[in-house]
Amino acid sequence: MRPRIIMLTGVTHANRHQVTADVNDAVVSSGGWVTDHTFFSNIATNFRMVLAPAGLARFHELVLKAGVHLDEESEAALADLIAKEKGLPEELPTSLNVTFIHNEPDLRREVPAVPG
Repeated sequence: MRPRIIMLTGVTHANRHQVTADVNDAVVSSGGWVTDHTFFSNIATNFRMVLAPAGLARFHELVLKAGVHLDEESEAALADLIAKEKGLPEELPTSLNVTFIHNEPDLRREVPAVPG
């Protein structure tokens, strides 16, 4: 049976490039690793990662320090997990979706035409 994925959601007004680097650093600094991430234009980024129970409090602290404001459900989920740290599996699959609030236009990328 696969472990349940912890799904976290937050928003920020901070620079998306800096937040992306800071979230990656938060994961690694807390004993975890990023397995993948997806960028949705310049509107949002979804980070998929594995966190260690012993590093949850540090991860939470660093994500907040990066300027990401977690929603109530995410705050409650992290608080609950931190309280139960000793009884958790060694690896916690986690997803963090960060929405960037800004006045920039959508990021457009040129997609080259594929012959054929």
